[in-house]
Amino acid sequence: MEVQDQLKAIPSNEWVLLRDIYKRDWPRHQLAYNTIQNYINWSALDPRIKQLQILGFDDSWRENGTCVILDRYQMYVYTVEDSNKSLKRALLLVDWDYSYKMCCIPMRYHPTFQEVFATLSIDLLWDHPCVIYELSKEDSLKLDLNVPKGLHTEKLSIHHATFANEVWPHRCEGSEYFLKRLAAWNPSVGLFNEAGQLLAWCFCWPNGAIGPLEVAKEHQRKGYGSLMVKAIAREVANAGLNCYGTAITGNAQSRAMFEKLGFRLVDGGCFYARNRSRKLVEYDR
Repeated sequence: MEVQDQLKAIPSNEWVLLRDIYKRDWPRHQLAYNTIQNYINWSALDPRIKQLQILGFDDSWRENGTCVILDRYQMYVYTVEDSNKSLKRALLLVDWDYSYKMCCIPMRYHPTFQEVFATLSIDLLWDHPCVIYELSKEDSLKLDLNVPKGLHTEKLSIHHATFANEVWPHRCEGSEYFLKRLAAWNPSVGLFNEAGQLLAWCFCWPNGAIGPLEVAKEHQRKGYGSLMVKAIAREVANAGLNCYGTAITGNAQSRAMFEKLGFRLVDGGCFYARNRSRKLVEYDR
């Protein structure tokens, strides 16, 4: 009798082994390394964290690192395999009845995703190609903040995440809790006036990249966005990481900001996408 192909949860005590596979060809796979390390950190803070799985194949993840990370409605996938063969095998086994936000997926995987979507008749809500920028931790620490008089920066708290979610253009079911975890567990920074009003803010994604970054509507075009990028870059550098940022390919304003601050364009790029749910689920948009 033929054994059915299965994705299985990789035990959390083996996530370090998975992470270290992504040291190969450093820093090519640094975002993958950062993502797995993020969930190692989070599971240490909350060993019983719900709706988080890192899935792989028993017969191969220790060699090719192929994994699917499902964190509530968010999905990250990685492999060091050039052929993407095991990646396709894994994606075909994902339960696509649920709606996932595919986050910062390396663009070299995009054809494989498209093949799987066509095979399984998966309907996408959106699919955005993006560019990736990088600033080394050494250069990040050299950034001069120049905070305007009367303003100050400090780490965001959970209640700031609630406000940030209310005005976030990409908010969805589950996003408020997601931002709360970023505020509580990852580097973050807010810009405040003397009255304590939040003027601009920036979180740090699970993969270590900048975002979400927002400036209150009434305070836009004052340079606060660039200030937040510099502030979060320093925080990330103090954690020992290079700083990454993404921008939709056609977003000239964001790209110009990164380039003005000295970020370099990383080859390959990435994409973000969201599939439509095929049944009644908790996270559906």
